[in-house]
Amino acid sequence: MEFEISTGKKAGSFIKRRISRIVLYVLYGGICELYSLDSRVKDEIDSWPEGMTYCLACSEKGPRLFFRKSQNQLQRLNPRIQRYYDTAITFRSLDGAFDVLTGKMGIAQAYSAHAFSLHGDIGTAMELTRCVDVVESYLFPRFMTKRILKKVPGKETSTLLVYARILIGALRGAYTPSAEEKKPYHIKSMHKKYEES
Repeated sequence: MEFEISTGKKAGSFIKRRISRIVLYVLYGGICELYSLDSRVKDEIDSWPEGMTYCLACSEKGPRLFFRKSQNQLQRLNPRIQRYYDTAITFRSLDGAFDVLTGKMGIAQAYSAHAFSLHGDIGTAMELTRCVDVVESYLFPRFMTKRILKKVPGKETSTLLVYARILIGALRGAYTPSAEEKKPYHIKSMHKKYEES
């Protein structure tokens, strides 16, 4: 009986990891595509400093998404190589991350439930959260967004176009992670100040 429960837990964890990895990929694709399709996402990302690097982690050992602003576009970074970031949202458990990524719980609800920890500046985390809220309004059906978002953002383009662009981007390899580790904004700033002094 214990073996069956253990096997069931491992299988459930494996499935949640796979789904979470896929959702992180689609979420990143949505942010990239909406940068050119939605003015709110564009304005938010344009306000980020060059080299600003984010990390979304589904628990300490779960799937992770690293991406940075580079020359007015986003660049995905390889989580197996990348160690540094400016701001990271790390879920305390894979289950908590899975609930947020699959639309069972919103970021605000997860924050209230202490389901994740924040490393970095809360202001930059809020900037990312605003982007994610807009992206979720396109990727999730309305009955889900009404439940997980305090205010559902209006759409500036069609959901079908967003999904089509994500699919085309995936097929042409637009979201392939960089093979190199990249320095985030705060490390680059520290080096620049050191060189100037």
